[in-house]
Amino acid sequence: MSTDAEISVAAANAGELNKPKPRWMPLEGNPEVLNKYLKNLGVKNDDYEFVEIIGFDEELLAFVPQPVSAVLLIFPITDEHEKHRRREFEEAAHTPPDYSQAIYFLRQSVGNACGSIAVIHSVANNLEKFQLDSHKPLAHFLETTKLMTPEQRAEHLKHALDMATANDMIAEEGDSHVIDREEHVNLHFVCFVNVNNELYELDGRHPHPIKHSVKIHSGQSLDLLRSTKDVILKLIENAGGDIRFSMLALTKIS
Repeated sequence: MSTDAEISVAAANAGELNKPKPRWMPLEGNPEVLNKYLKNLGVKNDDYEFVEIIGFDEELLAFVPQPVSAVLLIFPITDEHEKHRRREFEEAAHTPPDYSQAIYFLRQSVGNACGSIAVIHSVANNLEKFQLDSHKPLAHFLETTKLMTPEQRAEHLKHALDMATANDMIAEEGDSHVIDREEHVNLHFVCFVNVNNELYELDGRHPHPIKHSVKIHSGQSLDLLRSTKDVILKLIENAGGDIRFSMLALTKIS
């Protein structure tokens, strides 16, 4: 599992919504950058931050502070993975969505915005834990879009200049070289959250949240980490041997 900052820059360039579309600068998938991004968006809490998950062995999970509110996976979009996901998308198109209406879900309509969308999903599905600055972009975006469909939220994000600015300011602060917004990057962010003790995968390229057949025990956030294990290992298997995977947890640190 690589931790190289250069390969942790993630953006989805395939299967997104309507074209032509605006493009943001891709966020680097390292904790320092994403923690600064939380502040840029207006998250006021100092006791929550992203930390790296270095593996699923029990002794490695023990290093992750508890409780965990969300897990982010950054992974390569390979031909093998796309074949697997394409089948899922086709099945989803003919299957009634099976997810709680309590989930905040946002489709991806902005190029290179998958990192930002994963962060939005992390916070929006744990709002009871966070204080948001009403004068910063995220509070306004979530309030404005709370009654919208995922597609309407995606359209709104395309025109949210304050959200774009918050993203691009942070995208220039990573450890790796700054990637131009027009450059092709084949890494992607998804978010895993616990909603009503069910494990959901939130991927803006998918038509709706993906509910996995995993029950999470109430009040046991370590279970969220463990519950993502099989799902993530399957994604790694479908990547055709590509090892450019990294994982982050949004967790309470004090």
